[in-house]
Amino acid sequence: MNIGRWATLLAVYLLSLGCQRQVADKGAPPFRIVATDAGFEAPDRLAAGLRHIVFENHGTEIHEGMLVKLPKGMSAADYVAAVKKGSLFPEGALDYSGLGLTSPGVTAEMWSRVDPGQYIIICWNKGHDKTTPVHSFTVEETGAADDRPPKEDVVMKLFDYRFELDRALRRGVQVIRIETPGPNMHEVDIYRLHEGNTVEDLKRWRKQHEDSPSPAEALGGVLDSHDIDRIVWLRKEFVPGRYVLHCEMPVTNTKLTHADVGMVREIEIK
Repeated sequence: MNIGRWATLLAVYLLSLGCQRQVADKGAPPFRIVATDAGFEAPDRLAAGLRHIVFENHGTEIHEGMLVKLPKGMSAADYVAAVKKGSLFPEGALDYSGLGLTSPGVTAEMWSRVDPGQYIIICWNKGHDKTTPVHSFTVEETGAADDRPPKEDVVMKLFDYRFELDRALRRGVQVIRIETPGPNMHEVDIYRLHEGNTVEDLKRWRKQHEDSPSPAEALGGVLDSHDIDRIVWLRKEFVPGRYVLHCEMPVTNTKLTHADVGMVREIEIK
């Protein structure tokens, strides 16, 4: 037996294991969703668990990317057909959060948990749910360890009907841990107001379905989840300016939104 040769092979093998472990520790790449005016580009498969999701708007309009888990027996076409008939929550389908309203050229990122099943990505802005194709994908039961969210700088709680922050947002990159004590489902869209515009300008513009020039830039936010105990992390860079936190969830059995009943908050970052 050539002891030197076997020692060399063993060293190579151990080095290979070490390299594989380093690659595994880095984790899988983020689940990247690219929104365009013609639909979504995204992978067809994703491992279940806590996932890092990156949303890029390459279109010319504001888009969002909601993840919806379909019940057994419901196809993407079935879901869209129900939406076209006027349903906001097709029976059996579950909202699994996602990245909120995002202006053209803006990138947003979040960490959220997904469970095994069949999903679609859909945009609800400006009637895109009825006109823009959804993207179907499968969440598989096994395949990757949980992604690790960055440590939060701020905790934001979404109550009926207000936003509470445990500390002030500041300039620079901030990680926001978002919780929903509720008791209703909520979402948060983050806007940066353009110079000379107000919160009332933003509220009026959203009511008009964006038929006039934008008073703010939509920076992406966190959409609602059927499971209000779900914790989501959002990472965003803030520059000095005036920002608005805004929830546009519908108030049940009315034409009002949560913003109409007070779930709007302006924040200045210097």
